[in-house]
Formats: sequence, C-alpha cells, structure tokens
Amino acid sequence: MEEWEEYEYKPKSVKEIFIEMKNTAEFMVDLAYSSILFGEEDLAEEVLELEEYLDMLNYHLMVHAVLAARNPKDAEQITSILQMAHAIDDISNAAADLAKMVLDGIELHPIIKEAILESEEVIGKVIVSPDSILVGKTLEELDLASNTGVWIIAVRRGKRWIFAPDGDFKILVNDVLIGRGTQTSIDSLKEISRGIIKVIGNE
Repeated sequence: MEEWEEYEYKPKSVKEIFIEMKNTAEFMVDLAYSSILFGEEDLAEEVLELEEYLDMLNYHLMVHAVLAARNPKDAEQITSILQMAHAIDDISNAAADLAKMVLDGIELHPIIKEAILESEEVIGKVIVSPDSILVGKTLEELDLASNTGVWIIAVRRGKRWIFAPDGDFKILVNDVLIGRGTQTSIDSLKEISRGIIKVIGNE
C-alpha cells in the first residue's frame, strides 16, 4: 500500500524526475479540487506538502540538466525540458493556491462550484456504510474503474489519508473514498457505498 507520509529523495534520471513531477502535479490538482469542493483542510495541507516535494524534484531536475549540458545541442534539448518543468511548476502553484483558499476559509462562488460539478469528469466523495458490498474487499477485487467508471485517488480513514491506494488496499466501514469519474458514475458508487445497490459489474 502506497502512502504519502514521508518523502525521501532517491537518485533518478532526468526522465524519471520529469515523469514524477508530471504525476505529482496531476495528483495535486485532483486533491486541490477535492479539498475546495468538500472543504477538507487535511487534503489542502497535503497539497501544500506535495508542492514542497515537487519543488525538490524541480531543483534536482535543474541540477541534472546543468550537469548534462555538454554542448549547444544538449543545451537546446535541456532548455525545452526546463520550460516544460516550469509549466508543471506553475500548475502545482495554482493547485497550492486553491488549497490555501480552503485553509484561509475562502469558499468558491456557487456558480464556480456548480461548473466544476457539471464538468465531464468530476471529483467525488463517497462514505462507505456498514451495509455496503465494498466493505472487506480490496480495490483489485472490486475493480471499480472498470465496473463503475470511478478511479479511487485517495482514501481517508479516520484522520489518516492514504493517497494513490494500490490493488491490495482493503476498504473498511466509514472509509471516505475520493474518486474521479463522471457525475453519473460517482452517483452510482455512492449508491453502492450506502448499501442501496448490492451488485457491482457482473457479480
């Protein structure tokens, strides 16, 4: 099970760092939207921690880039990589700004919130009840992405957040699932989590 609790830098190639920066920024955007839609300060704080982690990755990327520049051609290629890294950093800063709004107690205008919720893909919050068929099953067993169209990006268990849970993660009663999908698929998962729908996919 993968948890975002502590960050330890390990030597990586420029490609690996760049990919990790991209994935981290995407994850930050998801969490930032979740935090502002649901008013979750814990999520907002995690976004700010991820921003620090991404800044560290950006620093190591620049160090690698400087060391790798041996001639004008290398310099041109590295410049393009640094430009993309700068764009990723801008995205992470924007996500952090959203998170800071939550921590400062600033709420989205209802029109903006409605626009986000009506977009093709939304972030949804689902609470697992004791009657749900989700209880006691792993994400691999449930295959929610295929069976419901919802990708679980984070889970809150009590006061603890688990980010990017893997297939071995087992769902328990009162888990709060943060998923990404269409509004219809999120609504369907809510019915399943409440125990109203007793069957998933071809079960």
